[in-house]
Amino acid sequence: MGNRVSVSFINDGEESVALFNHWGGKEFVDKTIDYVKNLRRRVVTKKKHISDPISRLEPDTVMVDFIRAITANMSIVRDTLYLGKDSSAGDNSDAGHWVIDVIKVKAKKRYTL
Repeated sequence: MGNRVSVSFINDGEESVALFNHWGGKEFVDKTIDYVKNLRRRVVTKKKHISDPISRLEPDTVMVDFIRAITANMSIVRDTLYLGKDSSAGDNSDAGHWVIDVIKVKAKKRYTL
């Protein structure tokens, strides 16, 4: 039982770890896309002197900030969320694994065995 899904972020060939959500389903993917749109509005700038990992949209840093954003109101993170080194390191058998391109702001479903 569940609606298992996982997501990861990608930028210029670099991919973050996978975040698994036992109950998230496709709605979690949509929430992730909304997060990336909002993040880009806040951190992407034309000013060349501002250059840090989040402004460069480095996938691992984006993942850390995404986890912060979705768990901000939780007193403890229960078993619905967990990390894996890649999309095959956990259970995403219901809704699959989705790679979120932080530049194009698009999600692409990746099929795993």
